[in-house]
Amino acid sequence: MQNLPVPRGTLTPNRPLSDLTWLRVGGPADWLFQPADEQDLASFLGNLAPGIAVFPMGVGSNLIVRDGGLRAVVIRLGRGFNTIEIQGDRVVAGAAALDAHVARRAAEAGRDLTFCARYRARSAGRCG
Repeated sequence: MQNLPVPRGTLTPNRPLSDLTWLRVGGPADWLFQPADEQDLASFLGNLAPGIAVFPMGVGSNLIVRDGGLRAVVIRLGRGFNTIEIQGDRVVAGAAALDAHVARRAAEAGRDLTFCARYRARSAGRCG
């Protein structure tokens, strides 16, 4: 694989993905990138050669990786991306925030996310 930008986060070559998926199966990623923060992610992606495949990975709950692995830079967001904030009538959740945690925080703040379930079916990744 071509030279990759040097991030502040962790960039691991030939990283097995099986221990990152709930089913515990699958081969390695060419590279696993775990950015330190949003700026690290933006800088890495901004300096990545256009021909290099990128695969964003969540928590691995709905992911089956083939035994041959992924010929890509797999990006896994960590704790710096799992913030959940209540801002007035809005619930703002980071990309790595788990659904159950978002729902619990929203309920604790008296917010009803049933609208989100209907909205999310039409617009993945965004609600309200």
